[in-house]
Amino acid sequence: MKHLYSLVLVIFALASSNLITAQIIPNVTYTNDNTMTCSGTASAAPTGGAGGYTYTWSNGSTNSSISGLCAGSYFVIIQDANQDSVSFNFTITNPCSNLTVNLSTTNCTPGNCDGTIQLTVTGGSAPYSYNWSNGAGATVQNQTFICAGTYSVICTDVNGCTTSATATIADSSMLSINANMILVDDTNGFCYGSASAFPTGGSGTYSYLWSTGETTYNISNLCGGNYSVTIWDGTDSVTVNFTIQSSQNPCANFTGTTSAVFASNPVSCDGSASVIPVNGTAPYNYLWSNGLTTQSIANLCTGTYTVALEDSNGCGVTLTVFIYDSIGTISNLSANFNSTDDYSGNCDGFASITPTGGIAPYSVLWSNGQGGGSISNLCAGIYSVTIWDSGSDSTTVDFIIADSSTTYGNNPFPNVTINDTLYTDLVTNCIIDYSVIDSASLYQAVYDSINQNLYVTWAVYSPTDTVYISDTLGLAGLPPGYHGLTISVYCPNKSGNDFFKIESVIYFDGSTVWMSTLNVTENALNNISIYPNPFTHSISVDNKDGVIKSMKLVDLNGRVLSEVPSVNSGMVKLDQLDAISSGTYLLILSGENSSGTYKVIK
Repeated sequence: MKHLYSLVLVIFALASSNLITAQIIPNVTYTNDNTMTCSGTASAAPTGGAGGYTYTWSNGSTNSSISGLCAGSYFVIIQDANQDSVSFNFTITNPCSNLTVNLSTTNCTPGNCDGTIQLTVTGGSAPYSYNWSNGAGATVQNQTFICAGTYSVICTDVNGCTTSATATIADSSMLSINANMILVDDTNGFCYGSASAFPTGGSGTYSYLWSTGETTYNISNLCGGNYSVTIWDGTDSVTVNFTIQSSQNPCANFTGTTSAVFASNPVSCDGSASVIPVNGTAPYNYLWSNGLTTQSIANLCTGTYTVALEDSNGCGVTLTVFIYDSIGTISNLSANFNSTDDYSGNCDGFASITPTGGIAPYSVLWSNGQGGGSISNLCAGIYSVTIWDSGSDSTTVDFIIADSSTTYGNNPFPNVTINDTLYTDLVTNCIIDYSVIDSASLYQAVYDSINQNLYVTWAVYSPTDTVYISDTLGLAGLPPGYHGLTISVYCPNKSGNDFFKIESVIYFDGSTVWMSTLNVTENALNNISIYPNPFTHSISVDNKDGVIKSMKLVDLNGRVLSEVPSVNSGMVKLDQLDAISSGTYLLILSGENSSGTYKVIK
């Protein structure tokens, strides 16, 4: 009997030891949004583990409870004092969340009221009632024989749940922009031609860009020659090419050519300029903007100079000469560009540009018709900005604003971010097949020490790990340090989510470059073990050296499926992956100054 009592004590001691290391039980309770005003709540009261719990909710809160939840999917990660963690997923619903209507339209034929709107209801509980905005009695489900205009409808189900939708019916003759041009030829040979654009159709709000750089609806002082104008209405554009005719007279072809010797440095006034008359009759008169009347002038500082040239027939022309300060070479026009993506999905993207080089002042025109050094309230999409200086130089920058579902987010790095857009014919002509894209990454980085240029090559891979498309970007004057790079793949005729961005990072020490995403950097990320691959329920990563700081699983469109924002050394696991469908995914592991992207398959 004494031995039996000892055995009982041993069993009790083992049981007590197991209680100390018991697994964390999340004990999460939540209430639905029954008032349809985002009134849902959730609260965690965990037990087990080592105590000292911390909380990370999917909305960013770190409290033990959250409120103000709309219908949707949420999760919470609970961690104890031993850094053990558990996650819990839950869904907030409301009684009307699944009631939606879809409107399909047929536009009017030119000049007729024969448009239609077909309404389809999903969710809710029948019978339904309808209230259209086009007058009393408009309570039927579908609308027929209606004129061009905007129509809205409120749909109510038997439980009182409501939803609304709006549709626009257009007259098909008004959908495209028609550019009506009025041209005045240069009838006397003195560049007195003009052109005016009077567009119709489209949205009715127009912006203009002439080949001369003007942005008003009309231009003047045109010599004989070929020109063009592009007109935007905020959605569509049309370009019209036209010719200004010039009559022949003794002055029609009179002009001149200029030459310049640039200043040797920014503070020296040792430049010079000359003019040579062309197709005129000697003798000639010269009048420069600095008051001199000789054919050539010297001792010029940097700046812009004009000369009025006149021949013996009284024909005249004014020419411009630029004296630069670039030590014998022209200071090319360029621009410093920055942009912020539409992370909230509420069209809050931003872009700004600062011209450099060339000759100030500058003119700026964005592809949405706006001017100025910056634009805001940008939705996800593709844009461009063109800059003109006061001379004859211009430059255009193409860029993409992405939303949160189309951006791969890695850790920020201390140096500047470099953006590149993959503009191959395959992409811009919309031949690209997004269904065959498997992954994308930085393929190669080479430093040309002779020309001091860094060349980086992006590659987009097919499921057979062959290069599907690629593009090389040349970077001049890149300072040493870590640099984030972003590649954007976009087909402009595709819909909103048919483009994506993938970020990478390189380290450049001034003579050698390392690419972290290809795991050839001198860090421990290239020793990481990931298993199982293919995976079913979870993915484990051996972080034995503690080099991984965060990890996330994303699909090939950049959507985050599972994430651990902060990890410790040892075995790290992404679990509860059963609901993920079969396919190819990217596991992004981020350290202090580098990150690795690994392809995993389910």
